Amino acid sequence: MTELIRIGILTILGSQASYFILLILIYNIMMDWYEWGTFPDPRNFFEKTVNFLTALIFGIAYWAGLKVKKRKWYLRPFYLIGYLAMYTILAVIIYKLLNAVLKYIEWNII
Repeated sequence: MTELIRIGILTILGSQASYFILLILIYNIMMDWYEWGTFPDPRNFFEKTVNFLTALIFGIAYWAGLKVKKRKWYLRPFYLIGYLAMYTILAVIIYKLLNAVLKYIEWNII
C-alpha cells in the first residue's frame, strides 16, 4: 500500500515538472490549456473537484507561469528555468520527507 502512495507522490511531482518544461517550450499554449481546463467560478461540487485536481497536478507550474506573464517573451524561459530549479530542489526534499514517513509506517505500524 505504501508503494502505491509513493508512486502517486512521484506522479504528482513528475507532472508538475513536465508542465514546467512544457511552459518553457510552449508558454502561451500551455497557459491557455490550463485556463480552458478549469472553471473560473466553480459553483458545484463537480466544478470544484475538477479545479482541485487540475491544480494538484499542474498548479505550481501554472502559478509560476502567472508570475512571469508580464516579463518579456525572451526572458520568460530563463525565469521559468529558475522556478523549475527551485521546484526540483523542493520536490526532492518533499519526496525524501514523505518517503521517510512512509518507511516509518511500513516498518513500525504495518
